[in-house]
Amino acid sequence: MQAFRFFCLSSAVAIAASCAPGPETAVPEVIPQIAGRVAGPPQSCVPIQSSSNMLLENRHAFVYSTGPVVYVSATNCPAGADDIPVLHPTGSEHCRGDIVRMVDRLTQMPGPSCVLGDFVPYRRP
Repeated sequence: MQAFRFFCLSSAVAIAASCAPGPETAVPEVIPQIAGRVAGPPQSCVPIQSSSNMLLENRHAFVYSTGPVVYVSATNCPAGADDIPVLHPTGSEHCRGDIVRMVDRLTQMPGPSCVLGDFVPYRRP
């Protein structure tokens, strides 16, 4: 009976540990697009605009420019140097948790998939 209790307790601890959030991915300090800008509060979604683009910067952040505002979504994406992001939004917004599929620019071969985090807006003071 004691072994069964130990097994149940060990299983519960393992399940709880696997559900715990992972370490926060820090935004790298060197992102040219946000130089001279001030960070605002994180947002879970940002509107999709036809004049905007999203780039993966240093494998640690997706940078999304929409006119005067630059949004940064921290990630840890194992993309290659020639990979380009292919976005799959679920509606009219890019949101935390959306999947970004990377595709090789030259061969069009699919690469890794990455997940968007919160979007931190950066504006000029």
